[in-house]
Amino acid sequence: MEVIASASQLAELLPQFEKVDRVAVDTEADSLHCYREKLCLLQVSLPGRDYVVDPLAGVDLVPLCAALERKEIVLHGADFDLRLLRRGLNFTAQRLFDTMIAARLLGIRGFSLAALVERYFDVQLGKGSQKANWARRPLPARMLEYAVNDTHYLLFLAERLESQLKQCDRIEWLRQSCHRAIEQAAVQRARDDARLPYYARCGSGVRKKQRRQTGRHFIFCKITSCWTRL
Repeated sequence: MEVIASASQLAELLPQFEKVDRVAVDTEADSLHCYREKLCLLQVSLPGRDYVVDPLAGVDLVPLCAALERKEIVLHGADFDLRLLRRGLNFTAQRLFDTMIAARLLGIRGFSLAALVERYFDVQLGKGSQKANWARRPLPARMLEYAVNDTHYLLFLAERLESQLKQCDRIEWLRQSCHRAIEQAAVQRARDDARLPYYARCGSGVRKKQRRQTGRHFIFCKITSCWTRL
């Protein structure tokens, strides 16, 4: 695993994309620790190599997004990740392989990533950092290990599922479903922005003391946010 937190490290990573057509991707956000979650980590796996990109390090990630747009992106349960990537990096996937959709099309009941990794590779993934604050820096090794496991098996998993879908003559179903997922994520992102309170949309334009949310006020904002989505 390699952490990408500087322009020089990113420059070394980008040529690796030229050798592949499919890239595994996942994201981590601070959803449980901030009213308006942000992209805190971007995990990328290529055949034989795992990377963790730090979006909070101040590195220009436009070249990375351009490289990803030319590839088929493998995600598991892509909806939230696509919306987060669109908001955080203005990235829109052009081709998608969603392993959760693939598993469901095959009639697999246990379609969580952990269940699928255990089913196909006999490996149990840890869950210890699911609710962690991914905006903290530096990130401890256990959190980085948890994050990279979310993409480490995705390429292998996609190959297994793709083979089974072809045998069942359902691969076109997957392509159609993934195309629809990309479109729906874009529509939902626009709706999310429209429903945000004024001060949340203003971001840094609002004074710190106006944006500070703790205790009961934070809980109230979370609850009212959920109400607006009903």
